[in-house]
Amino acid sequence: MAVPANMFSSAEIRRHRDSLDAFCTAAAAFLDWVYADHVAFFDRWGVSKYYGNRKPEHRTYELRVRQLRKFGKPVSLADQQVATACVTLAMQAVEHGFNATGMANTWKKILNQLKIDQKFYGTDLQIMLQQLGWKIYYWNPDPSRNAAWDADDQAINPLKPPRKWMPVWGGHALRHASVMNKGIYYETRVDNATALVGFKTNPPAAFRTVPIFVGIAHAGYHVFPGRRGDVIEAHSMREMIARDNIEISPFNPLAAGGGPRWTRSEKYRSGLIAVPKDF
Repeated sequence: MAVPANMFSSAEIRRHRDSLDAFCTAAAAFLDWVYADHVAFFDRWGVSKYYGNRKPEHRTYELRVRQLRKFGKPVSLADQQVATACVTLAMQAVEHGFNATGMANTWKKILNQLKIDQKFYGTDLQIMLQQLGWKIYYWNPDPSRNAAWDADDQAINPLKPPRKWMPVWGGHALRHASVMNKGIYYETRVDNATALVGFKTNPPAAFRTVPIFVGIAHAGYHVFPGRRGDVIEAHSMREMIARDNIEISPFNPLAAGGGPRWTRSEKYRSGLIAVPKDF
């Protein structure tokens, strides 16, 4: 279901804008805290406190205990573990921002929309933030490589009939053309189609001034929050013993060590980023 237009009152929009600094501080602080908590727990136990909620081996408490036994870890750790996913971490950061500014009811509106059919789309989260005054930036570090990237995506993840499209594909040429010709990426109106385009491995320095952001890649297949130029992202399908189940990296998709981070089958090379205000 598409996000309804005008979900928020003028008073809500004004209140959010007036409390934006506190919102950003709280959301960024949460990201920093959860990353530090992840690292501290992993360094102590050699297993992640935050387990991917899409991995079949993690679906029940009993299965998670089995995984802990498999890796030779205390099974009591299952009581401390917390489910996570890429969109979950982004949602939690935004929730902390709204709660810190006395706008828990606004967050409930957003959450109720995200929960429809249990889809939790990152694109929908961005659209709702846009209604509250955020700006949507298209990002693509090198549009001249769109066709090559599309071919690479399709070679790594071949089409599986009867599907006509694979969610992990970036659709880089298609999305780029839509943004440039119509100002639309998938279902999202784009506010800025130049500032984060064509930077190759040198993102604009001004992006490091953005206090909090919510990004998506491949039409929302991956969601990545971050702050001050760094991506802090969670993953839903990694082993419990993966130290990088939550990881931090500079926003620099084509650079070695940059984020959003790639996997063997997922190469994130274009998408959208929502920012609280223009930078």
